[in-house]
Order: sequence, then C-alpha cells, then structure tokens
Amino acid sequence: MKLTTYSDYALRVMMYLAVHDDRRSTIAEIAEAYDISRNHLMKLVQDLARAGLVESTRGRSGGLKLGRDADKIRVGQVIRLTESDIDLVECFSPGSNTCRITPACQLNFVLREALGQFLSVLDRY
Repeated sequence: MKLTTYSDYALRVMMYLAVHDDRRSTIAEIAEAYDISRNHLMKLVQDLARAGLVESTRGRSGGLKLGRDADKIRVGQVIRLTESDIDLVECFSPGSNTCRITPACQLNFVLREALGQFLSVLDRY
C-alpha cells in the first residue's frame, strides 16, 4: 500500500501547523516551505478545514492554524479523510467486486485485519 501524494501533503500541512502553533500560517508560506503548488494546497486545506482539522481565517491577518490541539488529532484520521480508496483489494468494495473466489476466499479476512491494524497504529499518533 502506498499513500497518495494528497495524504502526504495533508500530513505535511498538519505538521507545519503543529510546529508553528504560536501563529497563523499562510498557504503561500507552506507551499514555499515544501515546494508544493499553492493551488494544490488550497483544495487540500479546504478539505482539512471542512473536517475541522484546520481553522482557516480570511483577510489580512488571516491564515491557518490547527483546528484543535495537535495531541487531539490522529494520523489515522487524516489518512481516512485524504485516502479516497483505502481498499487493499477488489473484494473490499462490494459494489465493484468481480472476484470469482470471494465467497470461498480466506485471504480477505487476513487483509482486512492487516488494514485494521495499520489504521489502528496510525490512530495512536
């Protein structure tokens, strides 16, 4: 499993805001710090703000800060928000599953457990 660039950037934004929690940060400064497109970050920040993970204030003295204390935000929560397709294999998605061995397959139980453990570990941080 490989996380998307979207998740990578989301985690970077969250870490940046956590490190600079004494002030508001701008999308421009975060984009410059990580050499990421401002336009790409704008959509990402909107999603993070909609989920309450980031607080966004417009205007001259506006900017971004974490939506709550850093120790209340879990990495697993960010990943669940930013990964649109976290299914490891086709059979995890009943609506589009065409695997012929699904009814007899025991591997999907192992993979579900592994995914659950992966997210569980991320939820601890």
